[in-house]
Amino acid sequence: MNSALKLSLIVISIAIVFNFIFSILLYFSSDTKNGLFKKIIEFFITIPIFLPPSVIGYILILSLGRNSPIGIFFNKFFNFRFLFTIQGATIAAIIVSLPIIYQSIKVSFDSIDRAYIETAECLGVSMPNMLLHIYLPLSYSKVLSGFVLGIGRAFGEFGATILIAGNIPGKTQTLPLALYSAIESGDYISANKILFILLSFSGIFLGLYIFFSKKES
Repeated sequence: MNSALKLSLIVISIAIVFNFIFSILLYFSSDTKNGLFKKIIEFFITIPIFLPPSVIGYILILSLGRNSPIGIFFNKFFNFRFLFTIQGATIAAIIVSLPIIYQSIKVSFDSIDRAYIETAECLGVSMPNMLLHIYLPLSYSKVLSGFVLGIGRAFGEFGATILIAGNIPGKTQTLPLALYSAIESGDYISANKILFILLSFSGIFLGLYIFFSKKES
């Protein structure tokens, strides 16, 4: 159970950091924010919201499996595979939480009064400084509330993870998978302990979401 909690926290941490950096880069990827190429990327990173987790997992198997071009490349040059690894579980967490985090950043940044941004542009403020001193300070509550939702989604991920990463104790077994194994084996004492941990984290995430959402008003 401890290893499952540790793996869940590692997966979430990597997924959230990656999604934050990727979302920022995508948002500022071009001056023309309605470009066709950008819309296509946004379509593909948003569609997981509308797909069952098992479909996402199967797509990951097709995309990253040993017989896929990506799988063949990594296996040949790096002797590495994505299936049944913690990296596979991390990719699943990234994909299911990225739409939430990106949309929260996009909506938050788009809601900022353009007068601040235009003034900074006239003064020659660099984009990194605009991000640190204008975009994030003026929208941090909305961004953080979206982040909490993304963390909660990644923390509770099950369907896609079990397909691409399997359910290997100490290697790829996150807390939701550990709960599944405990119930399947009839170990209800462990299942109840895991349930308590999951409910506790969920309560913390919900409390943080409510807190940051109230700060928006």
